[in-house]
Amino acid sequence: MNEIVTERSNLFEPNVYITVCVEIAGKVCPHKLSAAVKQAFEANEATMSKIVLENGLAYYEKMSVSNCKIEIMNENKSWRELVNQNEKVPFAIEQGELIRAFIIPSEDKTQIMIMAHHLVGDGKSIIYFVKDIMNALSDIPLTYKPLTLLERTVPQKGLPAVAKLYARYCQHKWNNCFFTWQDYYHLHKKYWKSVSSDIRWETLSVEETQRIKDDARHIGCSVNSYIVTLLLQKYPDLCKVGIPVNIRQDKNEAMSNLTSGISIEYKYDVEKTFAKNAVQVHKRITRKLKRYKIFVLQFLARLPMTLIDAVLLNTYHSCGERLAEKTAKVMGYFGKYKKDLGISNLTVIDIPASYGNYKITNIIFVPPAVSYSNNIIGVSTVNDRMTISYHNIVKSAP
Repeated sequence: MNEIVTERSNLFEPNVYITVCVEIAGKVCPHKLSAAVKQAFEANEATMSKIVLENGLAYYEKMSVSNCKIEIMNENKSWRELVNQNEKVPFAIEQGELIRAFIIPSEDKTQIMIMAHHLVGDGKSIIYFVKDIMNALSDIPLTYKPLTLLERTVPQKGLPAVAKLYARYCQHKWNNCFFTWQDYYHLHKKYWKSVSSDIRWETLSVEETQRIKDDARHIGCSVNSYIVTLLLQKYPDLCKVGIPVNIRQDKNEAMSNLTSGISIEYKYDVEKTFAKNAVQVHKRITRKLKRYKIFVLQFLARLPMTLIDAVLLNTYHSCGERLAEKTAKVMGYFGKYKKDLGISNLTVIDIPASYGNYKITNIIFVPPAVSYSNNIIGVSTVNDRMTISYHNIVKSAP
């Protein structure tokens, strides 16, 4: 069994579902596509695993049969409607239900909507899972990929002294109370009782996408910094931005959580040009990446694991422990450290678009609206066209 350490904050998070909608040109036989999804499940240890809780520790445990789900829907079913329906039903992760895949056929295109619990992997993982599906659909044999975990091997060198002291304080003060699957289900149902996801997206043209790339190159910043600056310009009340960071090694296509994160604070200066603002945003991001690229993972690895569970429970008023409340503030689940905006950019999708007779025309990536950020933006680029998604949590209609 593989222990869950740096991914522990995903265990009790009630909204930790990654959604990817893949559009394939033309009408694909849904049963053949379903068989391809099943092959992809069998080719990845992550989708052949369940989550085990034992004496306060959590593990991935491999199973002989995957309990991830596949369902063929009626034509023209809305994938966003499927998200709203399925987010209210807790994933049975203790039984190995870590992905739900929905096939939506129509005459001009076929959609695969993948709703994945974050414990099965990060956004890049789901993209590589899509590659497995497309290869299996094209009768290309798949290579089995074991689960790759950071575990407690995250290097502690460079962790700020204040973070080390706080983690040591938590280790000393925490009573190490355990939580159960009953707590997991109760929290999920309590959270989704009166809210739902609001998902919107726009796919830019090839020309619009190229203009953004050209402008960023001319300014001297990354495309990601450019997009962050655009958002800060459009929403002047925002200033705290969280940015996931890919720490995956080259050619590692395993389904795993290989993502860290940084944050910056920057108020758009209306008295400066957009270019000057973008340069400042880019400088802040590069500085943080240089010094704090794996800070979040280092800090999580130092905390008591059950305290991380308590942080999520406390955030939604299901745990009254004072240390959990204090740590929830430190980790940004509420209070001054909570992010105004999170932006997750998969950049140019690094898998082929064409597979024999099949072609991916678009991939809409919707990151989870996690509890430590008020707004989430997802970005993916396929076939030279950028898609930007917005994911927010709103009150459900009565």
